[in-house]
Amino acid sequence: MSKQKLYTRLQRAFPLALVLVAFVFFRPLCLLSQTEQNKAFLDKKATKTLVDTLAFQLRKYYVFKEAANRMGAYIQKRYKEGAYNNITDPHILAGQLTKDVSSVHLDEHFHVEYNPEIAKELSGEIEDVPKYVEGKLNKEREKNFGFKKVEILNGNIGYLEISSFSRLNPYSKQAADAALQLISNSSALIIDLRYGVGGSLDMVTYLISHFFKEKTLIMDIFLRSERDTLHYYTTPDSLPGRLCEIPIYILTSYKTFSAAEALTYGLQSQGRATVVGEVTRGGAHTVKYRNLTSGFIGDIPFGVARNPITKTNWEKIGITPDVMVNENKALETAEIQIFEKARLKANTEEERKKLDWEFDLLQSINHPYEMDSLSFRKHCGDYGPYTIYYSKGNLCYQKVGKAVFTLLPLNETTMKVKGNDSFRIEFVMNQAGVCVSIITHYDDGRKEVALRSL
Repeated sequence: MSKQKLYTRLQRAFPLALVLVAFVFFRPLCLLSQTEQNKAFLDKKATKTLVDTLAFQLRKYYVFKEAANRMGAYIQKRYKEGAYNNITDPHILAGQLTKDVSSVHLDEHFHVEYNPEIAKELSGEIEDVPKYVEGKLNKEREKNFGFKKVEILNGNIGYLEISSFSRLNPYSKQAADAALQLISNSSALIIDLRYGVGGSLDMVTYLISHFFKEKTLIMDIFLRSERDTLHYYTTPDSLPGRLCEIPIYILTSYKTFSAAEALTYGLQSQGRATVVGEVTRGGAHTVKYRNLTSGFIGDIPFGVARNPITKTNWEKIGITPDVMVNENKALETAEIQIFEKARLKANTEEERKKLDWEFDLLQSINHPYEMDSLSFRKHCGDYGPYTIYYSKGNLCYQKVGKAVFTLLPLNETTMKVKGNDSFRIEFVMNQAGVCVSIITHYDDGRKEVALRSL
């Protein structure tokens, strides 16, 4: 099959986009044994061709011309010194070339890899294109196109965890729309990028578009090799809901990298999101696989991000959060800020009580109250139509003829009901510390009192 036909088929399933890569979608099994691979590819002539090709590709495409010249010159010098003569494993050679290039100019997006399967794709040598495309698509489906977790937290806080940013195509777009639809009625949104890495800048822009009412320039990408600049604009939100209005919090860690940083920086610089967590890793270059020789490929940065507001990017320095906390505290810190700000904006006492109710539930998840079996048993007894009893390590609550619920302590005297946040049980003690009644509190303010039977 010709290269043109191959790329046409691939583009239908995986439209070409600028890619901020911090991971490999797949690593295929090689058909040759390790020994056969070494004999086939790692003679002195093949190694020289590889080094020269990599040096040429760096000089042609790498984002900084001066650095590219130094990178290429250094690995060619190392070859002449015999540094690669005794390397017989292609993976070790790839690692050594990566190390040598990085010693001249460190760019975390750059690496050399021995991967004959991707090399075949880049050269248009895939025999069964439909099967190959379906295989790549299935790999992305298995990761749900990077959307790892979507849920609604107490207080109607939307939570979206993204691990990677899949190429934007009809399948990944459908997954993105489904995730956004679920959180579209939230009062606030937390985007968890603490383990977020690379992927498609088109997907980043698509997601960001849902958080703006107007068309907005988010990022420019300067391409040195083409002396051109690409502009990335948001498209006004087409989904129902209020995502373009609600407060957004982004969680970061040192591991947050590349495309995840692009989303973070884009929203933070526009004043659209509050960033909570740690300084990010610092990768602001767009990157693309380049075919080298003998099954080797180079992941070579070719574009530099530039923010229209800050006039710079986050390369090597990372993104500084608005609220600096350890990554393990980032989620709770964001939750607390959301509730505090919502309470300040509340217009009525009823609104504030509702927020306090939800906050107590949220804190019971973040900081579960520990109670031993002896303390649990002190609450056991009959309270009018209700029976409280201890069974298999749990305190149980049942109204006559109704379902049994497990009670979880909020504090020494108040229990929430597992699986039902609409009511909770307060145990009233006398001076001797004996439970004499229970009060059922409902989230709408109603109360029911039941005395304990003697």
